[in-house]
Amino acid sequence: MTEDEIIRAVRERYPAGERPPTAPPEAVAELEAVVGYPMPPLLKRIHLEVADGGFGRRGEALSLTETEFRYSDGERLVEEYLGRRGAPGHPPSVVPLLTWGCAIWSLVDFSTPEGRMWGWDPNARCPVHGEALFPEDLTLAERLQGWLDGTAAFPKAPAGPYCTER
Repeated sequence: MTEDEIIRAVRERYPAGERPPTAPPEAVAELEAVVGYPMPPLLKRIHLEVADGGFGRRGEALSLTETEFRYSDGERLVEEYLGRRGAPGHPPSVVPLLTWGCAIWSLVDFSTPEGRMWGWDPNARCPVHGEALFPEDLTLAERLQGWLDGTAAFPKAPAGPYCTER
């Protein structure tokens, strides 16, 4: 799917009135300044043209502005990011997008224009030593397509021991 097709499909999946309003450009600028990288273009378009959060798996993508946890059980995206920044093994360009439940997250790498996806699963890998965060072989567009067509799978941690620091 092209970016325009994904934007159209997200709008159709979450019709006006059933999705949050769009984010103001200032909210995007705030997040980009905190992260130090530009938001991947597709994610920026969704936030500015379609909805400020409330899309993706079960409509749980984090909002840039919402503080009432209406669209997810997480905080505003910038607060979720700041809570993870500096954690062992966590690159500063990797930003949370949404939770899958059971402490599993999908994250987006802002240092890549295509928005390379990362997973976080402290149930499968050790969060204390930075092993719970792992790159996925997906882009944001591919992850969104999976959510839209119902084929998306949980982020799958690489095989190996729970903790290599034991």
